[in-house]
Amino acid sequence: MTLARGLDLSGICNEAGRAALAAATARLIAYWEDECARDLDALLTHFTPDAEVVTPEGSYRGREAVAALYQKSFDAFPGLTVDVKASFAGHGAHCVAYSAVLFDADDSRWLIEGVNLMRLEGGRISYLRSFEDAPRLLSSGDQ
Repeated sequence: MTLARGLDLSGICNEAGRAALAAATARLIAYWEDECARDLDALLTHFTPDAEVVTPEGSYRGREAVAALYQKSFDAFPGLTVDVKASFAGHGAHCVAYSAVLFDADDSRWLIEGVNLMRLEGGRISYLRSFEDAPRLLSSGDQ
């Protein structure tokens, strides 16, 4: 009989692991604060210069491509609120489940729910993969 290998949490359940998780959590919160503020310059400080962002629409690598991706979103949706539902730490990566509401120019509200997988390098996001549902227009009763 072969036994399944257990989950090794030694890298997370020690002081250094907890400090790394706290630093990553602070970075992710700051990232979303700047995204909600629609502050592109501040948002880009959270990424490494060669960061890759993968969305359901495609992959964007490097400062210029990542900036264009976010600018497109900021132009289409000048408002954003995010509610973090849960976060999970792994070895070198973090998953964050969220519910977000985008506000378009007509102040219509669009719900997006999903999970972001983020890897950090030197305390900044080097890879962000967004697994998210397509935006759904909220009815006036849901707003």
